[in-house]
Amino acid sequence: MGDSYPKTIQSTMGNLYPKTIQIAQLVSPEEIKSTPAPETAVAVAPSTPPPNATPRARTQPSQPSRGLAQPVSSNTSKASAIIATAKQYIGVNYVFGGTTPSGFDCSGFSQYVFAKNGINLPRVARDQYRVGSSVPFSNLRAGDLVFFSLGKNGNVDHMGIYVGNGQFINASSSKGVTIYSLGSYWQSAYVGAKRVL
Repeated sequence: MGDSYPKTIQSTMGNLYPKTIQIAQLVSPEEIKSTPAPETAVAVAPSTPPPNATPRARTQPSQPSRGLAQPVSSNTSKASAIIATAKQYIGVNYVFGGTTPSGFDCSGFSQYVFAKNGINLPRVARDQYRVGSSVPFSNLRAGDLVFFSLGKNGNVDHMGIYVGNGQFINASSSKGVTIYSLGSYWQSAYVGAKRVL
């Protein structure tokens, strides 16, 4: 029959020849009836409610922000505890080389107060000046260590603990443990400050 065979079938069948397309169209509705995919998709969607997922997504970013705030509040709490500990010893006499409540010198006092709050500092003022991070005078925060050169030669020979509001607490050779204002006298002897919290 050769090449004329398909043409013969096509001419014999006429409009029935492209019936495969009609069969495909008939199969399509049967597939829709036999596969309840749209119903399954609709049933699955309510089981994972997107409206509830949106509030969860909004609350999750706020949790890390609270987490980031904790170190700041933790440092503030630690500073408050240190200041409260230091104030307990107001009036204790100055004793050169003193490191206990029976008598403090300036660095013995700061070392003792910080140790009571779980922070170890070196024994003498010049060594305490080497720890922590430097803080500009304008950024002093409660709990920072402040250092002075009373000999006005740049050598650290006195120190105290900044309590806020322009004041610091120290063991003074003249008055024992007391709070001073960082007025012009102290500013003229001021060397720097360190933050160890």
